[in-house]
Amino acid sequence: MKNIAVFFLLLNIWPANRCTAQDIREIETKLETYLLNNFQEKLYMHTDKSSYLAGERIWFKVYCAEAYTNRPVDVSKVAYIELLDNTNKPVLQSRVALKDSGGEGSLYTPLDLSSGLYTIRCYTSWMKNFDPDYYFHKNIVIYNTLREESSLANEIKTKNSRHIQFFPEGGNLVAGLTSRVAFRAVDSQGESFNFEAALVNSRKDTVLKFGPFGSELGSFYFKPENHETYNVWIKPVGGQGFNASLPQIFEKGVVMLTSESGAGLSLSVQSTLDTPGKLTLFVHCGQKTILVDSLDPGNQRKGFQVPLNLLGDGISHFTLFNANGEALCERLYFKKPQNLLNVRINTDKPIYSTREKVQLEISTTFKSVPPKSNFSVSVYSADSLLTSDEDIAVSLWLTSELKGRIENAAWYFNDAPADATDLLMLTHGWRRFKWEDVLKERKAPVTYLPEVDGHIISGRVVNPISSTGLSNRTGFLSIPGVQGKLYTASSNEDGDIHFYTSDFYGGNEIITQPDLRTDSTAAIEISSPYSSLFAAKRVKKYNLFPNPNNLLKRSVAMQVNNAWHSKYLNNKTVINADAPFFYVRPEKVYVLDSYVRFTTMEEVLREYVPEINVTIRKNSYHLRMLDSETGKYHENDPLVLIDGVPIFDEGNSVIRMDPLKIQRLEIVTSAYQYGKSTFPGILSIHSYSGQLAGYALPSRALAFDYDGLQLKREFYSPMYEKDSTVLSRTPDYRTTLFWSANNKTSSAGTSELSFFTSDLDGKYIIEIQALSDDGKAGSARAIINVVKKLN
Repeated sequence: MKNIAVFFLLLNIWPANRCTAQDIREIETKLETYLLNNFQEKLYMHTDKSSYLAGERIWFKVYCAEAYTNRPVDVSKVAYIELLDNTNKPVLQSRVALKDSGGEGSLYTPLDLSSGLYTIRCYTSWMKNFDPDYYFHKNIVIYNTLREESSLANEIKTKNSRHIQFFPEGGNLVAGLTSRVAFRAVDSQGESFNFEAALVNSRKDTVLKFGPFGSELGSFYFKPENHETYNVWIKPVGGQGFNASLPQIFEKGVVMLTSESGAGLSLSVQSTLDTPGKLTLFVHCGQKTILVDSLDPGNQRKGFQVPLNLLGDGISHFTLFNANGEALCERLYFKKPQNLLNVRINTDKPIYSTREKVQLEISTTFKSVPPKSNFSVSVYSADSLLTSDEDIAVSLWLTSELKGRIENAAWYFNDAPADATDLLMLTHGWRRFKWEDVLKERKAPVTYLPEVDGHIISGRVVNPISSTGLSNRTGFLSIPGVQGKLYTASSNEDGDIHFYTSDFYGGNEIITQPDLRTDSTAAIEISSPYSSLFAAKRVKKYNLFPNPNNLLKRSVAMQVNNAWHSKYLNNKTVINADAPFFYVRPEKVYVLDSYVRFTTMEEVLREYVPEINVTIRKNSYHLRMLDSETGKYHENDPLVLIDGVPIFDEGNSVIRMDPLKIQRLEIVTSAYQYGKSTFPGILSIHSYSGQLAGYALPSRALAFDYDGLQLKREFYSPMYEKDSTVLSRTPDYRTTLFWSANNKTSSAGTSELSFFTSDLDGKYIIEIQALSDDGKAGSARAIINVVKKLN
C-alpha cells in the first residue's frame, strides 16, 4: 500500500532539550491516569428492524460499554432515547432504565408522522459532558401509509448542493514537502457524486487532476510551492461546476509518511525546520500503550517501524512528540478486529408453515471458549424496506470512535481495501481527549452528573422577578399519587438544584416548591434532561417510495394486528407499586375505614390520633407532634404531606380536608432528617385517589407533566401449542415474529428460544446482537422460510 498516511505540524521554534525515557514514562503514566480519571461510556442500540410504518412500535435494546475497552459497564442507570427528524427536531423522546450494563424499551410511532428519514440517537446524562458526535446514532425510515402525502414534510426542502472538504496529512500543508491530501465529496443529501477536478495555481496552470476514489472519499499527492496560491475547480458529472479552496500552506513544518510493508508500518519523517530535535512516536490502543520509539535529529530519515502484530484490534493512535515532550500531531490506523465473538444460530429446520413453532439455539464462542454473553434477538420479515449495515461490532470498534456519520460502515469494517479504510481514518477525526489535557493533567469539565442510582431531575432555584439564581435554598419535588414520592435538595452557589429520584416510572405530574416555611420568594424551574447539542447532520436520501405491493402488505398487516390484538400490544408492567415512602416504615398507621367516620379532619385528629395535638391561635390551626421517645410535644409543626406533597401552612389546609376522601394517616413522631432539613415529626396523609383530596397548591408551587422511566412492555408473541389455538379464526398478521431483548448464554455458551410464525408467509430474518462480559462483540443473521399451512 502506497504512502497511506501522514503526520505534520508547523513549528516556529523546535526546542533544543531532549525528550528522555523518563519523560516518555511520565507521558504514559499521565495517559493512564487521565483515562482512569475521565471515564467515558459508549452505547449501542439494537432495534428490531430499520424501517417502520406509522402506527408500529420500535423495539430496542441498549448496550452500555466503557469507551476505551468495550467492556460492559454498569455505571449510568438511565439512557435517553430521541427520534429526530431531518431538522434535528425531536419528534419522540423517552428514557429507559439501565441495569447490568443494558436496558430495553419501545417507541410508538404516531400516526401523524410524515414519511421520511429519521434518526434515533441514544446517550446517558454523563455522555452529555462530551461531544454529541459520540452519542449513538442510527437512521431509520418511517412510512405513513394511512394518509396521502403530496410531499414529504420530513425531507429538507433545499436545492441539492455539492460540497468537498480537504484533509491534508496531519492537518496542514507544508511548502516544499509532498503530502497526501484526502477529500470527502458529498451533496446536501449525503450522497457521493462523480466529478472531475483540477488543481490550478495563481498562473492558471493545472498542477494536477483528480477524481473520486469510488465513493465519497479519495486522495491525491501534492507538493505545494512557497508563496503560491492554489484553487480547485470541481466539475460534477451532469452538474454545474464550482470552486473550492485548499487549506493554508505553511512555510516550515514536519511531514511523516506512512506505508505498509510486509508485516509492519514504515513511518518516514521529513522536515523543513532549521533546528530539528529529537522525535518520539507514542502508539496506544484504548488504554494500552503499544510502542514508544525515538529518533535523534541526525537519524530521522530512518523513520519508525511499527509491527502490525503489536497493534490492538480497532483504532490505534499514533502520536508524534517533539523533544520538549509536546504532542505535535496524531494519526489513526484501523486494524480489522480479529477477536470478535463468534455467534451462531441453529434452527430446528429451514422451512416452517404458518403458526408453527420455531426452535432456536444460539451459541457464542471466542476461540472455542464459551464466554458469558448477553444478547438480543429479532425475527422480522425480509420484506422490511431497509436493513441496517451497522451491527454491534461495527459500532463499538469503528463508528463510535470516529466523528461524523459513516455511510456503509460495515463495508469499511469487513470488506473495504486498506486504502479505503485509511481514507476513512484521514477524513474522520477522533476527539475523545486532547493531549494538552492529558499532559497538564486536566479533568474534563463536568456539567452533567452521572445517574448512578436513578434519574436526576435538575433545575434552578430563582428569584421569579429577576430570574437570578438563589444559592443554599431548600427545594422539594413531589410525585403525587397513591404511592406518592418526595425528594428534597439544596441549591448550589449558582442556584442549580438536583433531585435524585429512584424508581420513577411512567408519566406523572410532578410538583416543585421551595421551603415555604423559610422562603416565600423563591421559585424552582425544572430543566429538560435531553441534550440540546447535536452531531453534524449528514442527510442521506433513501427510496421513500418502495415496492408498493410490499408496502401495502405491511400496511394491511399492521392495521389488522393493531385492531385484533390491541389489548396485548398495550400491556405494561407495573414496577414497585408497593415501594415504601422515604421514611420507609411509619411508627403508626391509621386506616380511617377502621373507625367511625367523622365529617371533619379536626374531629378525626382529636379523637383518633393522640400523637397530634390540634391548637388554635389567632384563628389559625397548629399541629404539634408528640415525640414518643421523650414524651413531649415538639415546639414546631411537623412535616405534613398529602399524597407526597408538603403542606407548609401549618394545620389550616389539613383541617379543611374532607376526611371521607382520606384513606389513611401515617405518623413518624421523632425528629426526622431528610436531606439538609430536619422535621419535628411527620404526618403523611394518603387519599383514596392520590389526587391531593382537593388541596389547592400555593402560588410558589409549580405543577407540570413529566415523564419518568419507561414502564416495561412485553412483546406480544402468541403461543400456538394446542390445535384449538392453531385453528383460531383470530388473524395473526405479525411481520415482526419475535423480539427478546435480554438473554444470557449458559456456562456452555448456549441458549434456547422459541416462537411461533404468523399467518404471513415469506422469508424472515433472524438477527442476533451479542456482547460478552469481557467486551467481545459479535452478531449473526439467518433466514427461515414460512409457507402457507395446507388444510
